[in-house]
Amino acid sequence: MKNTSIRATIVVLGVAVAQLAIPVASAAPPPGPVDESLLVPSLNPDFAPWTCTARQTGPVCTGEWDAVHEWQPFDFSCDDVPVYASSHVQRRSTRYYDWDHLNYDRYVHQNDVDELSTSPTGPATATITARSRFSEPFAVPGDPSTITVVTQGVPLEVRPVQGAPLLRMVGTIVEPPGEVGTFTGHVTDGAVTTRYENAPLPEVVTEEAFVSAVCEAVTGTP
Repeated sequence: MKNTSIRATIVVLGVAVAQLAIPVASAAPPPGPVDESLLVPSLNPDFAPWTCTARQTGPVCTGEWDAVHEWQPFDFSCDDVPVYASSHVQRRSTRYYDWDHLNYDRYVHQNDVDELSTSPTGPATATITARSRFSEPFAVPGDPSTITVVTQGVPLEVRPVQGAPLLRMVGTIVEPPGEVGTFTGHVTDGAVTTRYENAPLPEVVTEEAFVSAVCEAVTGTP
């Protein structure tokens, strides 16, 4: 009986200590409707309609951006050959706010496709795709100028509709505010694959390499 009583006392004390260790969330407003007008910065209308819910840490908002842009002239031509593009943007965003309604982190899943053609109405002969996810933590909640963008996945792939990729990046891009971004991963340019470790982005894929890959993909001529 004595040992049983001691064990019972230990269990009771253990439960009491565990309850004391549980964080008290009384300072946070109870779950309920979120006043989106108070959120800083405001929600991007491209992802509307947003769905915002109140959680223990603060409001959490999710939205999707799904847009198709019809054929129009591309950013550059290939020698004397004009290039046209149509695009399909698919992104899903989640934003986290504290109870001061300040945004402190974001996550976005991206699946963007540009279709390219030498004809103003298609069909596509090449694609430029970005299939990645990126986080955007704030150094100062509510201040978007303090965001560091961390992108993971396949941020760039250029390929003909029929054939293997001519230019492909796989890895992680880190872009601190006000600084040149860096890349860790590998890049395949034609038949050559190069591994990079925290390399400045302008050195990873040059403008010349990008233009060359796009023109070869869309025209079929190296």
